[in-house]
Amino acid sequence: MLDLLRRLAPRRSPIRRLPHPQTAARALPRRRTPLAHPLAALVAASLFLAPPLAAQSVGGMLYAYRPHDGERARFDEGYREHLEWHRAAGDTLPWYGWDIVAGKRMGEFVDGTFGVAFVALDRRVDPAGDAAHAARSFTPHARATGQWAVRLRPDLGTATPLEARTHGGELVQVVKYSLPVGHQARFESVLQRVRAGAERARLLPYTVYETVAGGSDAELTVFVWRSGMAEFDDDARDPTSAIRRALPAELGTALRAESELWRLRRDLTLLPGRETAANR
Repeated sequence: MLDLLRRLAPRRSPIRRLPHPQTAARALPRRRTPLAHPLAALVAASLFLAPPLAAQSVGGMLYAYRPHDGERARFDEGYREHLEWHRAAGDTLPWYGWDIVAGKRMGEFVDGTFGVAFVALDRRVDPAGDAAHAARSFTPHARATGQWAVRLRPDLGTATPLEARTHGGELVQVVKYSLPVGHQARFESVLQRVRAGAERARLLPYTVYETVAGGSDAELTVFVWRSGMAEFDDDARDPTSAIRRALPAELGTALRAESELWRLRRDLTLLPGRETAANR
């Protein structure tokens, strides 16, 4: 939960789908609309008692760790203690935790904060105290393996549970699409077409994030919210399958996709103001 150089179940929460594109086109701001602050963007709303879409911050920061062999239990204990430090310090940022249970990074732990203005990352609660406590609690038991910043793309996905400080589901299928920057606009057009037909096809709810720092080439990541493995039986409802079917041949040769499965750790998640309802 701090810069890399400074720091080294299962109930499904309701998901509100974003409005259908035909009814929301005028409500959603264009991604490159000039903003009053270059690091703060506001686009969509809370999924509960949702204010207008323009009121929701779109920034996110994620961190990944690989616990040392034989030290996973100590890592979890230390991380849990660190969340308590954040709670006691009055941190208002939400922190989600997941175990990667399938994919090349299987065995790693990912945490992240979402639905924030990027400027909030410059104004964290007591950064020095945060770093000191992390060094005493969980970072000695793991190796930091990644840090990257993302921006929510509500024009490309159908749901925003993390921005609403809710849980999307016990499992989330995370598919990262990488391609040369020159092809990004064409790929976004594919995602827009899939979103336009999502309700008709009864696709599972999904969120799309664009990597803004810490990635390579152009990166768009799709989070598909799943209640369990059984939902893989219905391929027709899989948004990533819909994306694959919509890809033109010439774009498919330029696109790289990497898939992981993350399992939510409610005990390693902190949602300020919703601890009793969401974290237990």
